[in-house]
Amino acid sequence: MKTYRILLLSGLLFIFISPGFSQEKYDTLPADYKKNVIKWNMTPFLLWSSSNINISYERVLKPYRSFSVNAGYFELPSFGSYDSLQIAAARKKGGFSVSGDYRFYFKNRNTKNAPDGLYWGPYTSWHHYGFTNDFTVKNNSNSTGTLSFEGNFNVVSVGIQIGYQFVIKDRLTVDLIFMGLSAALYSAKLKLQGDIDIDKDDEYLNAIRDILISKFPFLDDLVDKGEFNTKGVATGLGPNLRYMIQVGYRF
Repeated sequence: MKTYRILLLSGLLFIFISPGFSQEKYDTLPADYKKNVIKWNMTPFLLWSSSNINISYERVLKPYRSFSVNAGYFELPSFGSYDSLQIAAARKKGGFSVSGDYRFYFKNRNTKNAPDGLYWGPYTSWHHYGFTNDFTVKNNSNSTGTLSFEGNFNVVSVGIQIGYQFVIKDRLTVDLIFMGLSAALYSAKLKLQGDIDIDKDDEYLNAIRDILISKFPFLDDLVDKGEFNTKGVATGLGPNLRYMIQVGYRF
């Protein structure tokens, strides 16, 4: 996470202090103009799990406009061992993410046509993730045994983003999305069962809740609203920020 933030901040600093490169603008794009970019979205790989593979495609429509779509496998990190809870590797986990945006590149600010330079635009995204984890309660005189915790999460976001894309040697690209305020709808379906009797005030259930909040911060609001249960469905609406690093090839 620290390395990711350093890379993102370094890119932002370069954007705002750079005087720009040689000017190359067209009012109408020539027939041989490279309008396509295939990208690897590094963000879920760096932040969540090395198993995440996410690919993006951007298509230039006009000299200062484009659209992009993003899709791939989405997986959140496994839990670990927390005090008297031993949490095994997930027996089942996986999900997907899909997003799309429409980009307006700043004509007066940028020295080249899309897909190079500073841009803004609306976007929407959908993340889905499901898992099944085994919990073993140990070193406790009152409760011993195993639990199975299952859940799935959905996050749907709609908002506005600002980003900057570097085009290097006319082929390589580095796309930084560094701001994306949005409204996000979160939903979570959780199920806890096993051979241990647990009530809503049990310390282990609360420990599991705290672990989940540390991994999925948006659940904090849901817990505050009293919607966290051993079984049930919870939803919440709140603000969300978007940031992303993508590297690509232009053709």
